[in-house]
Formats: sequence, structure tokens, C-alpha cells
Amino acid sequence: MSAELMRLRCHGHRDIRATHTKTLEFTTSSEITGRATCVIGVGATLDGPAPSRLAGPLRITLSVGDHTFTVRALAHSGWRPGSGAVVRLSSERLPNTLATDADHASSDLPRDLLHALTDPDAEITVVVERDTEAAEARLVLYRAGDERDDRLAAEIAAADTVIAEDAGAGRVITVLGADADPWDAVLPAIAEGGRVLAVSTEDTRSAPVGKLLAAPDRPAVEVIGLPAELAVAALSPYPVPVLLAPHERRRQIGRLLGAHRLSRVVFRAPAAELPKILDEAGRTLGVRTVAVTAATSAAAERPWWGPVAEAAAQVTGGGDVLCCVDPAEEVPEGAADSDVDLSALVRALAAQSVSSKTLALALASLPTWSRKRAYEFVLEAAKAQARQPKDDTSR
Repeated sequence: MSAELMRLRCHGHRDIRATHTKTLEFTTSSEITGRATCVIGVGATLDGPAPSRLAGPLRITLSVGDHTFTVRALAHSGWRPGSGAVVRLSSERLPNTLATDADHASSDLPRDLLHALTDPDAEITVVVERDTEAAEARLVLYRAGDERDDRLAAEIAAADTVIAEDAGAGRVITVLGADADPWDAVLPAIAEGGRVLAVSTEDTRSAPVGKLLAAPDRPAVEVIGLPAELAVAALSPYPVPVLLAPHERRRQIGRLLGAHRLSRVVFRAPAAELPKILDEAGRTLGVRTVAVTAATSAAAERPWWGPVAEAAAQVTGGGDVLCCVDPAEEVPEGAADSDVDLSALVRALAAQSVSSKTLALALASLPTWSRKRAYEFVLEAAKAQARQPKDDTSR
């Protein structure tokens, strides 16, 4: 059975240069200038049916006359067929990005093929197929919503194994006409270089995902459907609370990390200041691992996680970055997320006339809880209780 997913038709152009070293592009525009150094086909249109989205490893084969050229890359499931298609060597996912992590850019085209592309009458065919020979283990963490999601459908189609991390995720997968695999299928799939899709609708982490993130040879990880601040935190192997501090000044970040040594702390900082912040965190607090990403939606789906000493080098260019600092100390037994519904417990105790102060002090004694966080949690639980309709007992 053919693995073809999509086919494009393009034309050549006298101003095609193909000298760009980082990207290649099939543009829908019929005219370009010599400055469009990544373009290798103009007037791109769909030839025949195409899926609403693409996901997973791809083989992209360009043909013109007797010449062919193949690029292997990783599909960006946020791209929609019918728009211009850019293929990048980097992992940056802009709206016009068909695929990333490519093994070739336009400058890699053979010169005889390039010569053929400069003929305005040249008919160019681009065939996009699923790359069934790709064998890079990958974990895709997907936060699903309530609505039907064609991007999730594409990710399901591209995955070797699909699991539901909670009951809501199981229902979403079923609505899309698929079945969730058992959790015990995850580790064998990764061991064989497969692509595992873990779908969630809540702030939960299943046992197999936790094991993969904590493994010394963990797979590559993508995060889809979460805000950038939470996406960078999702790569941490520590299932402890997340403290978001995106607006703290640099001199306050060190104090914040010291006060929350058993939490995942996410902060925002200029890229130029990140090396100094992380160097101080490593020397004074013993921080060992962090996750970082440029503070843009294009980068947030592919954060980097690893040793603190290597983190600053993963973010290039200017602008701000988001960084999630892992706990600076060994997390005590029981400090991880539990199955206890603390909101329900707090409301039940409050209904028994336990004071807010007593409840907050009890929460603050937990390994990963600050006093401020405990008081805010109790107040929020009280507000939620007040919003609930009261039983009508007047009848």
C-alpha cells in the first residue's frame, strides 16, 4: 500500500537561486525575486486530495524531468495544506512550516537539478510520503480540548502507539475513531524507535510517561496544546508542583529558586542573562537539570531538557527565553503528585468548621508547598465552594 500523503505541483522560475543553507520552500506565489534564496518551486498547488493535517516522519521527493531529490524531515502538524510550504533544518515551527529537522536545505540541491528549476516552463512534482523507515524514538505529549481536533487526528495516524493518560483523553481518542493502546505497550514501542502519542485532558502524568521522562536514555519529546510556560515544565521528570514566575526580575529569581527547592520553577528572562542565572543556580543551589525554550509559540512545542551547564547554548539569538528549573534537592518520597483530591479534602474539612488558617498551615507543611501557595489554595477552594448551588431544603 502506498505511503503517499500529499502531492504538490509547482513551476520553475528564472530567479530560483537555491542557496539558502537552512530552509527550502515551495511557494504559492507565481513570482519571486533573487532574494528568495530558499524557494525551489513557485505557484505551488495541491494535486489531488490531501489530509487536513500531516504528522510524523516524512519523505519529500521533488521531481523535474529526469531529476529527483529527496528530503527526510519531521512534519509540523500545525501546518495546513494549501498554504506555502517551508521545510526547515531547525525545529522552529512557524505557521508556514510544513516540516522541521530536515536533512537537506535548498543549497544541497545538485547543480544540474537547480539548472532545471530555473526554467519557467519546468513542471515540478513534489510527493510527500510517510517515512516508514524512520526509527527515532519520540514521545509526543498532547493536551487535548473538548472539541473535535483534526491536528490530534493527524498525530494519532502518525503514531505507532497511542495512550490515554486520563479518562477524558480516552473519550477524545474514541471520538476520533481510534482506540487507545494499553500502557504496557509504551516502553516496547520506544525501545523499537517508535513514535508514542500520550493524550491528556487534565494535569496528570501516567506511569509510562513518567518512566520515559525519568529514563537516562529518554526519547525526544514534543509538547502540543499547552501554553509555552507549561510546555517547558512538561519535560521535567519530576512530578512536583509547578511555580510560574514569568515576570520576576533577575535578582529575584535566585531567591525564588532558593525558596522553592522542591518545585519546578518556570521563569522568563532575556536570552543574554540566562547563562549567568543558571550558573548561579548551579553553584549556589545545586540545580542539575533544566528545560529551556525561546518564549515564542513557534519554539514552545520543542523545548530542550538536560544538564544545566548545557542549557544556555540551546537558545540562540536574542529575545526572551522560558526556563523550567527542576528541584534542586532530591524529591522526598511522597512529594510527587498524589491521587488525593486536595480541593475536595479542603472543602470537606472546611464544612466541618476547620478554620482556613489551620488548613493553610497543614498544607504548608507538605514538602513542596509554600505558606503563600497554601493560603491561596485554601482561599480558592472556599470561593469554589461558595459558587456551588445550595440544596433547596424549603420544600
